[in-house]
Amino acid sequence: MASRASGTGWFIFQRASGVMLVALFGLHFGIMHFSGADLDYATVSTRLSGNLYRAVDLTFLVLALGHGLFGAWMVAGDYLHRPWLRLAALILCAGAGLGLFLLGAVTILGG
Repeated sequence: MASRASGTGWFIFQRASGVMLVALFGLHFGIMHFSGADLDYATVSTRLSGNLYRAVDLTFLVLALGHGLFGAWMVAGDYLHRPWLRLAALILCAGAGLGLFLLGAVTILGG
């Protein structure tokens, strides 16, 4: 078993979330562009009223934010060597993640 400090868990998260994002993107693309339904407000609103679509979209949101922002944090960690800059990058990524999650969740859940 790898130690927590080795980063193995995050390595696996990045790979697993990447695979799940590709699958969810394919599902989303197929439903939205090949289902034959009109893409107007009423259709999308009806679709998003279903709990399955909401769950899939929330999963997509969490995975995309987690994967993207953790990747940005890792890149920042490679280039930022001063502790205060690394902390600033972490706060920026966490703040962006929280803000974007709240915006996305409110949009998906119809708040």
